[in-house]
Amino acid sequence: MQKISTILVDDEVKNNELLKIYLERHCPSIEIVDVATTVSDAIAKINNIEPKLIFLDIVLDQGTGFDVLEQIQYDDFLVVFITAFQEYALSAFKFNAIDFLLKPIDTKDLILAVEKVKNSLDNQYYTTPAQIESLKDSMEANTSNYNFIAIPSIRKIHFRKLEDILFFESDGRYTIVHMHDGGTIVVAKNIGEYDKILSPAYFFRIHQKYLINLKYIVNINNADGSNCEMEGNIVLPVAKRRKEELVAYLNIS
Repeated sequence: MQKISTILVDDEVKNNELLKIYLERHCPSIEIVDVATTVSDAIAKINNIEPKLIFLDIVLDQGTGFDVLEQIQYDDFLVVFITAFQEYALSAFKFNAIDFLLKPIDTKDLILAVEKVKNSLDNQYYTTPAQIESLKDSMEANTSNYNFIAIPSIRKIHFRKLEDILFFESDGRYTIVHMHDGGTIVVAKNIGEYDKILSPAYFFRIHQKYLINLKYIVNINNADGSNCEMEGNIVLPVAKRRKEELVAYLNIS
């Protein structure tokens, strides 16, 4: 089995040492080729060695993990962030399909993260500049209002602006993403995951099966309140328990 070349980046030496111990004990597929504690050291080592995986702390001495990533000179790598950020930031990671581990690191979470890395590398999925830039913007804005979302299908990861999404439709363990232009993307995630991470300023769960983009509501049926019309002559049901909340949210009297 070919091991995954890995660099650890944290400005606390003890953190690097502890993570190294965890990886050596629990993740035999990982080969730690180097560690770094500063932005400049990390940039130099990463560009010289070109590892496939980087465990990267966000807050570093005299800089951030983003400063490191902006200076990487090759593309086929994955990054797993190490973070102590609060809930709003965790939503940003999930929203942009970027792996992360919370401090203090739980070995079970670490093992799961490495398994995801192995699967991504097998399918040639790498961390992209678009993901990093969106995550950085989310962190700096300290908000959950994002501009686009990463949608992982079977073959690749699609990046779509939120304004291009008409609605999400639940299909068992899968979700069908309906685009405003009529296209669709099938995702191996349940709709609840998108309901949790999408800002209510953009989307609303009108039904167990549907999460809609509020921008594209044409009307709500006032006769019985059982459905709403979306652009494109699409009519979707509104659950009774959700109608009152939807009307209140839209400030309709």
